[in-house]
Amino acid sequence: MRSGTLVAFFLILASLLTGVGCALRPETEDFDVTLVNLASEGSGGGVGEAALRFTIRLQNATPEPVTLTGSAHKIYLNNVYVGQALNDARIEVPRLGTVTQEITVHLSTFKLARAFYGIYREQQASYRISSTLYGTRSTLRTRKIGSIDLHGLQLPPPGSPGAPSLQP
Repeated sequence: MRSGTLVAFFLILASLLTGVGCALRPETEDFDVTLVNLASEGSGGGVGEAALRFTIRLQNATPEPVTLTGSAHKIYLNNVYVGQALNDARIEVPRLGTVTQEITVHLSTFKLARAFYGIYREQQASYRISSTLYGTRSTLRTRKIGSIDLHGLQLPPPGSPGAPSLQP
């Protein structure tokens, strides 16, 4: 009797923990956020601060349009946390369609300068973007891993006049 009760207890506990995990981190495969471009915005407003403008593609694979009222995106380049972009724009992603949106990340140039030198020199990077999308009906969470060509940074090539002089 005791082993049967113990097994039942663990089965109930496991299903509760699985349910709690799903409630805390609901992710969807029907909505996707992909990083498609990156450009330098120059100064971010403060000393030692810069801004990067990311273009993301929002892809809705559902048969209904999705209206977003805001979003938060944590962005990593080559496994280095770049920062979080917040956006309060209202945007509708059509059913079975895509929309692009620009988001800005403000980062500390002092903290990330060395990490970005290698990315700048190679002109490509792997990325990870974790997004929380606030909709009129629900909140969606997505994660995407990919790579991006950074020639859109519009900076002088390494070694040319005006190029960053940081050494790895």
